[in-house]
Amino acid sequence: PRLWHKNDTKLPQVIFADERTAAYGTEKCRRMRQHIFSELVLIAGDLAARYVKTAERSSFEQANHELQDIYDQLRIEDLNLCADNEELLEAAKRFAEKCHTARARAQSPADAYQAYLRIVDHYQVKRPTVKNDNLEPVLNRMCCRRWWYRRIQILRLRKIETISRNIELVNRLRGTYASDYTIHVKRKQKERNRLYLASNFVSNQNGEIFSLQNLADRSVSNPAVRRAELMVRIRGFEMVANYLDHRGEFYTLTTPSRMHACLHTGHANPRHDGTTTLEAHQYLTHLWSLIRAELDRQDIRPYGFRVVEPHHDGTPHWHLLLFMPDKHREAVRKVMSHYALLDSGNEPGALKRRFKVEPIDPAKGSAVGYIAKYISKNIDGYALDCDSYGNDAIQAAERITAWANTWGIRQFQQIGGPSVTVWRQLRKLDKTGDPELEAIRQSATASDWAAFMLAMGDPETPHNQQAIKPFYDQSKQLNPITGEVYSPLAGRYGDTARLRVAGILWKGSSYSTQKHIWMLIKVDGEDVTLRSEAKPERTKCHDAAASLGLVSITVPTPFYHPEVFHENPTQH
Repeated sequence: PRLWHKNDTKLPQVIFADERTAAYGTEKCRRMRQHIFSELVLIAGDLAARYVKTAERSSFEQANHELQDIYDQLRIEDLNLCADNEELLEAAKRFAEKCHTARARAQSPADAYQAYLRIVDHYQVKRPTVKNDNLEPVLNRMCCRRWWYRRIQILRLRKIETISRNIELVNRLRGTYASDYTIHVKRKQKERNRLYLASNFVSNQNGEIFSLQNLADRSVSNPAVRRAELMVRIRGFEMVANYLDHRGEFYTLTTPSRMHACLHTGHANPRHDGTTTLEAHQYLTHLWSLIRAELDRQDIRPYGFRVVEPHHDGTPHWHLLLFMPDKHREAVRKVMSHYALLDSGNEPGALKRRFKVEPIDPAKGSAVGYIAKYISKNIDGYALDCDSYGNDAIQAAERITAWANTWGIRQFQQIGGPSVTVWRQLRKLDKTGDPELEAIRQSATASDWAAFMLAMGDPETPHNQQAIKPFYDQSKQLNPITGEVYSPLAGRYGDTARLRVAGILWKGSSYSTQKHIWMLIKVDGEDVTLRSEAKPERTKCHDAAASLGLVSITVPTPFYHPEVFHENPTQH
């Protein structure tokens, strides 16, 4: 395979790494190290430091083996995960072309799909999901360089983060929660997102113009808005629990010691078996599914919230604030303790650390007070001075959100209770003529989660049995030339167009909350008057855009961006 940096040994990072390790091994070892440092230039300095540490602890032979193993993880034949973005884009083009070639040779879509999977699996990227036995959208994805590029970027970040965690770069002494490399990448990504939001606008059928940044600031993408909504819902749960005379409990679930990369001291954990952060989270997710299934068999359905946060070495653990009738508390404790100790339950410290329970004592504080610091710590550090390791709260929150984003971990999840989607749709709904529905709508617009929760049924009522359900409809777009509204039948890759939340269903009738149809527009002029600053003349969308200097209009696309409105505010 082609060497991406074969002759590029004069880079400062490579020279630094070479000089730091020059005293170890033979000349052949040095040439091997130079080659690897030049290939993995992004983390060459950290690899050199690790090499010296391993050579001192064990031997330079062991250090060579470890360095070669890291190289093998980050270099998959002609894919170098430490290459720059341009080279990764070129790699994505090559892999898409490989799929195009395989498709031309295949005798059927099924044969092409199997050929594609061999290519995808070889480069260790995640397979696309087949829906409704329709292979065409999946084949189209794997022939798309943009799809490959996104997958490669995710693979790169997770591989480097896993390696950083394994070589003691993620711990309370070096980089708490996530590596410094990942923090740097996420900061750059946020800067690009802010630039995108600030420089792009949307227009509706009335010709009103909004910047994406302006809309994002009003949505749950804004950390302050997100935190406020979570606190409103938690407070509502507590009020309902008090009304029903239920009791609150605060639980903590952690993973076995073999899943932790580092000890509390910051040194490597000798029991670590290579479990990644994502695998540890999947373990806890499976554990919770077992617990919920057993509680359901016993007709016990607690309600509340779950918070996922990392230990100092990036290993996740869960906090759960749950409410239930007093008679169920002992059963819930017994079930959770049993499943928490199924894996390595006899290891030292398991009884003390793997499952903890703390009953909510109103004399000491409210349930909201128990979980408020965890909400703030994992969003923006608001009203906190430092985290549990003494780090600045704002910086700790940045590292925690980068950690969750890297691994695709949902930080907050509601357990039981009414639909959050219905709550948000009701807050968008105009006044209705139905007195019963209007009362529920007013509780939502007044941010009274407790009243909304009781109106939707008791806390244990499943979503499919609640009075109000989300209404899904086809997405609507504007034709930039004619101003007409239409619904696309298929997505970019040939999938059947997804239905979007468009309102609520109440007693068999749908109530739409879609007041406007949005179109993304690009601004070439420097002086743009926004709707938030001055009300523009309500004319046709195309005419308004032209009159405001918006001379370049994109192909009509639905108003969506990963950092703006979305139904799952905890996954950024």
